[in-house]
Amino acid sequence: MGFLAKVHIYCFLLSYLASLGFEVLLLLRKPVSVLRTLAIGFAAAGFLAHTSFLLTRSRVEDLPPLLTSQQDWLLVLAWLGGLLYLILVISHRQLAHGLFLLPAVLLLVTAALFASPQAAGTLREVTLRRWGMFHAASLVLGIGAVAGAALSGLMYVLHHQRLRNRSRFLMRLSLPSLENLAAWNRWMVLFSVPCLTIGLITGFLLISMSRDSWQAGIPWEDPTIVTTIVVWLAMVAVLIRTMKAAQRPGRSVAMLSFLSGGFLLLTVLGPMLLAGAGSLNSIHGRPAESLRQQPAAGTSQVPVTEGSAP
Repeated sequence: MGFLAKVHIYCFLLSYLASLGFEVLLLLRKPVSVLRTLAIGFAAAGFLAHTSFLLTRSRVEDLPPLLTSQQDWLLVLAWLGGLLYLILVISHRQLAHGLFLLPAVLLLVTAALFASPQAAGTLREVTLRRWGMFHAASLVLGIGAVAGAALSGLMYVLHHQRLRNRSRFLMRLSLPSLENLAAWNRWMVLFSVPCLTIGLITGFLLISMSRDSWQAGIPWEDPTIVTTIVVWLAMVAVLIRTMKAAQRPGRSVAMLSFLSGGFLLLTVLGPMLLAGAGSLNSIHGRPAESLRQQPAAGTSQVPVTEGSAP
């Protein structure tokens, strides 16, 4: 396993991209078992490299992957998507799950390339690893469920259009039944709301318990907090709509879930990438310059008075 420690992000990014290419060939050409096997093989190789990368980073930083950096946080979310793809494609080889899951995985991995690879200093300084892990896990599962609801909603809308308009192109897609897609969408929404709620509450607890928080009190104007609250409110609205339509799960709920997922990309990934590029100041991603100017944990800044040594 030593050689796997040298895996770079591009290794599993290209593996997932090759797997998606074979999925597209399966759509455009007559389904061939060899193409499906190649798609699974490249995805499995990418998943193995992906896992090795996260484990190596975790050992180097001496922190769980969710607490190391924004980059690894996105990679954990992509890792969950890769795992879900492998489970679905092995159990339902005839369905086109990869055309929906793999682009989402590729988007997350690509976004991780531009996110900050620096460890989150606040959690390290306060040494609240258990609370931090609970907070990060709740958020990553909640946002993963939002993305899952968006993908199942997109598949539902496409399947509905295929049955309604008899589009030749859409007829080539092998999709799960509308009943299954509606059920998946419903469960994803039901799962996302409590996870995001727990993530918000534990995040506020971490801020209030921080002795050296970089802002006094809870910084309500912080982009990370604002976007998480907005996504939470959006999913609560979807949940209410889902509960009202419990007896008639349909296109409107699926469309609302899809729009919420797109909104998620703009409100969550956007600030992460800006913070990683140093263009945005945020709790989860401060510019490198501000991190360098902060004193190390457990040290204090001694003011330099006139006439004293610098």
